[in-house]
Amino acid sequence: RSRGAWLETWLEADELGSDAVDATIDAWDEPYEGRIARDVAASLPEGSSLVVGSSMPVRDLDTYMLPRQGLRVLANRGASGIDGFVSTALGVSAAGAPTTALCGDLTLLHHVGSLIWSASRGYACVFVVPNNDGGVIFSFLPQRELPEFEELFTTPHGLDLGAVCVAAGAGHVRVDRAADLIPAVERAHEARGVHVVEVPIDRARNVELHAEVHAAVAAAL
Repeated sequence: RSRGAWLETWLEADELGSDAVDATIDAWDEPYEGRIARDVAASLPEGSSLVVGSSMPVRDLDTYMLPRQGLRVLANRGASGIDGFVSTALGVSAAGAPTTALCGDLTLLHHVGSLIWSASRGYACVFVVPNNDGGVIFSFLPQRELPEFEELFTTPHGLDLGAVCVAAGAGHVRVDRAADLIPAVERAHEARGVHVVEVPIDRARNVELHAEVHAAVAAAL
């Protein structure tokens, strides 16, 4: 099928935007949620499954993941968007394919009972968890102007995910540099079992970085 001028314009814009995104986020040493989604999706071996959580992770994956073959991407949508996520990821892993789960801290904690019950029962799944201590998605929405924003929308938990993993019998590692994430995920897969790779994210800084990416794309176009 021949390509018309309209399609060529969109393809050129897509390439310019992708190049601007990569140049911007690859220059940062600090972890960024969009780069986490991009790098995890790109690095997983052929035949892997990637289970992605609701809220920001699925949006970041949609925005930053580059097209590729050989990766099965799955997601759930419950009444509140995060119901049963840990069990879903562990159930996918039981099928035998290498399984990685990308989810926020609230999603993991919302279903922490499954982690505690199942982590020592023979499953093999690596959870990559950008931890911004709450629901960062609301920082991008009009609710951020409300006086009760923290209590009703962000809902910071202040919990130590490492301690939760110890209680569950799951592996845990904290990653503070962007370049260290994929090696940490690969080591967790090699070790087998259930592991949580935690990436601390500053909520306010995350909003700023998203704005910088948007500005870079706008300038490129």
